[in-house]
Amino acid sequence: MKRRSRGIGGIFLAYTVPRLSLIAIAILAAVAFAPRVLAADTPMDSMEGGWSERVMAQLEAEAMTDIAAAPGIPEAIGREWRSFDRQGSAGGALVDIGWIAVVTFLAIGAERLVARASSRGRRATLRTREGGATLTDLLLLLVFDAIGLAAFIGVFWLLQRHVLLRVTDVSLALTIFATNIVVRWRIVALVFGVVLRPGEPLARLIDLPDGEAQRLMRFLSVAVLAVIILVGFGRYGLLTEGNAAAHVMGLLVAVLVCGLYVMIIVRSRLAVEALIRGGADRGVISAIRQAIARAWLPIGLIGVAALFVVFIAGLSLGLLGYYRAVSSTLAILFVVLVLERLTEHGRSDAMLVCAPAERIARLTGQAFHRLLLAFFLLGGIVMIAEVWIDAIGMTQETALHANRSAFAAASTLFVAYLIWTACRLMIDRQLDAAGGPAVPGEDDDTGAPASRLQTILPLLRAAFATAIAVLAVLITLSRLGIDTAPLIAGASIFGLAVSFGSQALVRDIISGVFYMWDDAFRVGEYIDTGRLKGTVEALGIRSVRLRHQNGPLHTIPYGQLGAVTNLSRDFATIKFNLRFVPDTDIELVRRTTKQIGLAMQEDSPELAAEIMAPLKLQGVAEVVDNAVVLRFKFTARPIKPSWVQREYLKRMVKVFAEKGIRFAVSATMLLQGMPPAAEPPRAAAPKSAEAPEAGAGDQAKPAEAAAAAAAATLVIAAAAGD
Repeated sequence: MKRRSRGIGGIFLAYTVPRLSLIAIAILAAVAFAPRVLAADTPMDSMEGGWSERVMAQLEAEAMTDIAAAPGIPEAIGREWRSFDRQGSAGGALVDIGWIAVVTFLAIGAERLVARASSRGRRATLRTREGGATLTDLLLLLVFDAIGLAAFIGVFWLLQRHVLLRVTDVSLALTIFATNIVVRWRIVALVFGVVLRPGEPLARLIDLPDGEAQRLMRFLSVAVLAVIILVGFGRYGLLTEGNAAAHVMGLLVAVLVCGLYVMIIVRSRLAVEALIRGGADRGVISAIRQAIARAWLPIGLIGVAALFVVFIAGLSLGLLGYYRAVSSTLAILFVVLVLERLTEHGRSDAMLVCAPAERIARLTGQAFHRLLLAFFLLGGIVMIAEVWIDAIGMTQETALHANRSAFAAASTLFVAYLIWTACRLMIDRQLDAAGGPAVPGEDDDTGAPASRLQTILPLLRAAFATAIAVLAVLITLSRLGIDTAPLIAGASIFGLAVSFGSQALVRDIISGVFYMWDDAFRVGEYIDTGRLKGTVEALGIRSVRLRHQNGPLHTIPYGQLGAVTNLSRDFATIKFNLRFVPDTDIELVRRTTKQIGLAMQEDSPELAAEIMAPLKLQGVAEVVDNAVVLRFKFTARPIKPSWVQREYLKRMVKVFAEKGIRFAVSATMLLQGMPPAAEPPRAAAPKSAEAPEAGAGDQAKPAEAAAAAAAATLVIAAAAGD
């Protein structure tokens, strides 16, 4: 027994070396906790002169005390182990723990049976559904898991009450200790199960193979159970043993628990990185999450070291409440991260399976997801505030007031966000009907301009957001006990200074208000400002954005617009000229044109809906050398008049050809006459038979040259006309 004591003492000395090396870091951590260490009636001069030396002396004294108490640690651990049995027997405690393990396994079987039976239909539907799980599926699976956890607690409590305490000889202290351990373990396992979902890849919150998810789930369950048992055993020892032995046992537990934390961080590195990374959204927050995910392993290891230092400082200075607050804060943040990933995963899957025609339902679903995420975040903030209020050690009345203030502030923020989400949903539903910016395609005509309400809705949305945010911040600060009167006065002075110093900004805003008041232009209308022209794409607080038909986007402050010509109001009269041959029958063209206009309105209802005055011949516009220019016109709605013009031109080309009405050609034709053929000689000289053939060839060459010259002249004239 003596050799065993020396062996454990040597192990303790090995674990004490890092503690002594971290005393300097613990002193830095103790700076924040110094007011709790010093007495309330300590004079100010003594606090300023020697509190750091006193803290260091206290740490060194406790370290020496712990080293001196090392030989008695095995006996203290034995006493704590035997205290679990009613007769104080170590073997009896082992048998009692065996009974508790049997009861735990039975309760786990009941938990899995109830969870699988209640979620069988939902899981079967999820396996056959295309597109993944929706938020409703994930929340229902979470509810079914919670039902299984409730079944576990109920079965364990019944077996504990009617079997452990009545049939077996398990002590009440061990029963309470085991209940605390297993309930905490199953709650943490439920959170891990929500993330990993072994056997349900469609409901898994991170991208991980099914086999790896099952292995990681088993490892995390065993590791977390070991951590919870060690922490519970350490707390039990702190309550039952003396000061020196409690410190030593707490240090041993801290070393073992931190070692398990390191194993968990290394083993689950890929899963945690995927959880932190989240979806594929773009933005500053997404970039920060990507950076944290890439550096998760060193961050996690540094966090474990920081927890160890905080535990040493708390154990030595009597401030373990701060260590529990830090641990609880990290656990709450992890749960909030899991719930945020759950809502994000359900939102992305819902957007993938949502049809384009179901835009209103999609917007409503997105609003619900945002509200759910805000509820989780604010709930986590309230829980963290409650944990730290309890750790600070306020009086009961002060702590109650602080908790009420935190809850009131969080409730105010949630109600404000609820109002903002409702306003945003109503505005987005109206704006979604109008559509977004037109993308150039085969048809260069734009859609119908937005209404006046749809034009000013973005400005109203910005105004609502500003008003709700300002009121929510002021009410929240007031709930927290901060006087808001100086803030309001300072904001008024700042606004007055801005109004005097930024006259151009004020001019732009006021000009925009009057443009909106006069309804000078709307989103989707084509306007001409003199220098720039384009389709109104968006209206801001101080500027308007115009999209040119060639693609460039112009941003113009309202104060620089000046006179605006709106080309998209009421109607558009289109006039165009066509060239005909000089001998064209103008009366025939007039009658044919009128017939074309009437016939197209009867044949095409879509075209008839756009035409306000049909096509007609306005008259002779010009007479040139080789053509007569006739002017045509029609009046249509200002939405797509160029499309109407193209349809008219297609019909005119077809019908004019049938009526014999010819368009003028700009090509110039040059005709060159052929020379008369030479008469054959009356008396042929009998010199050679080849002479006549040579003469005929010489006469054919000028004709071929003339034909080639005429063809070249026509080609050049046609090219010049084109």
